[in-house]
Amino acid sequence: MKKPIRISDNEKWQAVISCDRSYDGMFFYGVKTTGIFCRPSCKSKTPVRGNVIFFDNAAKAMEIGFRPCKKCCPDKGVFEPGFELMKEIKDIFDADYSQKFDLSQISKQLGVGTNHLIKIFQQYNGLTPIQYIVKVRLDKASELLNQTDINILEIAYMMSPLTNSDGGILTDNGVVA
Repeated sequence: MKKPIRISDNEKWQAVISCDRSYDGMFFYGVKTTGIFCRPSCKSKTPVRGNVIFFDNAAKAMEIGFRPCKKCCPDKGVFEPGFELMKEIKDIFDADYSQKFDLSQISKQLGVGTNHLIKIFQQYNGLTPIQYIVKVRLDKASELLNQTDINILEIAYMMSPLTNSDGGILTDNGVVA
């Protein structure tokens, strides 16, 4: 059985003030004055050193009465805000794949910038949002062609955002043309 790695309090403190992600899961820290505990990588304001207590795991922190930080979610096993955002975007696209999308509107809805939305989506999927929407539409059209008696023209109209009353094609920079 592996021995747990011993980390000095000074090393832990350095990890906290530098928001070092490599220490996530190795320890947690709580702030006595707020009653909140965080991951070492948390981007919250750096606490006063005298108010910090270190924990080996999240359960110990909660046992003593600390509550998890809402910013870094130390009570979750894995916390990847980019991945969560990408799943939300994908859910929107998958639910209404045949509709016209305005990335600037979706980004406002999710509380991020359009460029950030595109970057995160592409980072996790390897496709831009527009490439993904086109792929979903093509996959659905192929499925309808193979499994139904609907003719190709009707399927094309079902998949096309151009059939909307206001028309338009969305480009990768989020502009509706």
